[in-house]
Amino acid sequence: MNTRTTTGALEAMRFAHFNFDPASDRLGEGPQCEVFRAVDSRLNRTVALKILRPHVEFDPSAVERFEREARHTSSLAHPNIATVFEYGQERGTSFIAMEFLEGRTLDKIVKDRVLTFSEGIRVGLQVTAALDLVHRHGLIHRDLKPGNVMLQVDGAVKLLDFGICRSKEEPTLTQDGMLVGTVLYMSPEQVQGGDLKPASDIFALGSVMYHAITGELAFPGKSFPEVCMAILACEPKPPSEARDGFPPLLEEFLVKCMHSDPDERYPDAAAAHGALLAIADSIQLQNRGPQIKATLRGSMLIPPLEVNGGGEQVQLFARALRKDLERELDRSTGLEVDLIDGDYPAESAGAFVLEGSLEHTGARGIVKFQVGRLNDEDRISSMFADEFEHEDEDEWGLQAQLVGSMARAIRSQLNKIALNPEMEKPRDPELACKLAHQAHATLHCGTSRKLMAAISTFRRSLEADSTCALSLAGMAEALVFKFLYFDGDRTFIDESREFARRALSHDSQCAEAHTSLGFAHHMTGHDEDAMREYRLAIQIDNNEFMSHRLLGALLAREGNFKAASPLLRRAIALRPTHIGSYDHLYTVLRHLDRYEEALEVADQGIAIARDRVHRVESDQEARTHAAMLLARLGMASEARAEVAKAVELSPKDGYTLFHCGCALSILGDSEGALPLIKSALLRGYYLRSELSGNTDLDNLRGMPGFQALIG
Repeated sequence: MNTRTTTGALEAMRFAHFNFDPASDRLGEGPQCEVFRAVDSRLNRTVALKILRPHVEFDPSAVERFEREARHTSSLAHPNIATVFEYGQERGTSFIAMEFLEGRTLDKIVKDRVLTFSEGIRVGLQVTAALDLVHRHGLIHRDLKPGNVMLQVDGAVKLLDFGICRSKEEPTLTQDGMLVGTVLYMSPEQVQGGDLKPASDIFALGSVMYHAITGELAFPGKSFPEVCMAILACEPKPPSEARDGFPPLLEEFLVKCMHSDPDERYPDAAAAHGALLAIADSIQLQNRGPQIKATLRGSMLIPPLEVNGGGEQVQLFARALRKDLERELDRSTGLEVDLIDGDYPAESAGAFVLEGSLEHTGARGIVKFQVGRLNDEDRISSMFADEFEHEDEDEWGLQAQLVGSMARAIRSQLNKIALNPEMEKPRDPELACKLAHQAHATLHCGTSRKLMAAISTFRRSLEADSTCALSLAGMAEALVFKFLYFDGDRTFIDESREFARRALSHDSQCAEAHTSLGFAHHMTGHDEDAMREYRLAIQIDNNEFMSHRLLGALLAREGNFKAASPLLRRAIALRPTHIGSYDHLYTVLRHLDRYEEALEVADQGIAIARDRVHRVESDQEARTHAAMLLARLGMASEARAEVAKAVELSPKDGYTLFHCGCALSILGDSEGALPLIKSALLRGYYLRSELSGNTDLDNLRGMPGFQALIG
């Protein structure tokens, strides 16, 4: 039986091919539908069965919204989006069978507690990952709210309810200017009934994260009109005022998300996800401790505090506060902190100077201060200022609170200066960009000497402008190469990730930074993470050569030759002089039985490589991959000639020796190849993944000497 009473409750335990108990299996209900935990009798799996109430079937817009939820959700296959299994009708009543999720929605969790900062970021990362797919499909969710974010028992997050999700091609379900969605988290443009872009979802994301992490609504109001007016005014309380200890980078992220102007927000979920990744890693480093501590060196001078009002007792309080502040800053910064009572000491130019004033009345204390730099003429150039007010009947407690607030603020600003030295000196973005391009060209020439030259040029670029995202991302890539060239030292991977995060903190749309993060994952065996970053880089910038090249190579190694082929072709189109792309594409085409195309690619790569090494003799990337292409074509004498020349030019370079060994192995010359592979290993070239997975070395695998290398 598939019957209902007039109240909408089910009389039977069976609906279509689903079995459930109407009372004990009820998961939730609303004015338009009911949701039950049910068992699909056909496939014997548990589902969440959403059934439209009978009276709602007479509302065409409600039925369309229900169908739209099924249609959109079923088209979005993503681990952070609830899966729709089936949409149908039973005796005139519509239903959706979807993935059964065990957990709680975010709105229920926030009623009990606020999320920690790390929890909030983790949820935000998974929501933006889901929204990224939504936006890439040309859709806008339009109803992002805590009730549509499910936190499962295993920590995974699922984005729910795509009933009002809409693409630009779809007609609206309501009249122009009519609100759909949950107003508490809506963007100003949605409140006004205007056309929406992905940035509208970003506003909602910021509002949801603000509520989850602070426990307060970003745009509160006692009534619907009050909430709408608050959103249109768009002046939320700063997160750091809503909750103590709010990480500055996370605060900046939320403020940017909730900007009144859509063009000033992150343009879509991909950009927000990239920025949030950088923030997550930065906060993770902070939690480890000294890695993020200010690395400025020098001194800080603290003259007496100016006292406003009060007698001798207040003067004593000011002296004690200054002394405690000296001890705290001396302990927690990289500076030598000194109290001075008269003129500045000789040779103090460049020192930080902390000047302040104190007002102490009863239990209340107000301290105002500024920090600046002392120049050669004993003048102070102001760098930052702040003020704090605390109340405490216990004078010792008041003193501790004032000192703690001042010290935290000063440390935070010193960290920013240490990590962003552009605050101290003028920048030259044009020179930085020019040097970054030079460094990238040098980086891909293939030898450790060229690598170190590239790193040196990247450093010069960052001296010109430490905010240059292209240089920061390039340095991140170079450090992964350094990991490969210098014995697989993991500290270079850690450094690489830090540079990539810095790049994203300055430019959330820096495709090269995502490439570098992917490269680091790739070289340390985390292939899924690598592919995610490569795809994100390509999505941000389809001209990002390195991600096409590396993703193509990774897919080829996994045997997905069909997907690898267009990526490698695109890499060649973007960087015709990078011969490694031709070598990979040749192998891919051979596996796809496209022999004539493969031969054309090989011939083209060899010709370009020969022209390249004629003009740049030291380009060992071009020379060694030309040797490998020649070997694949069976042109043994020419391949050996290129190998001999490469070894002659760089007899101690691990990259050169390894790739020359691969060329000889392809030719079947095991006796010649193995010594080169051993020499590469001895020179520090990191071979772990290559020895186990590189098919070019298959001819060596039966040799005892090769087995010893693997062991």
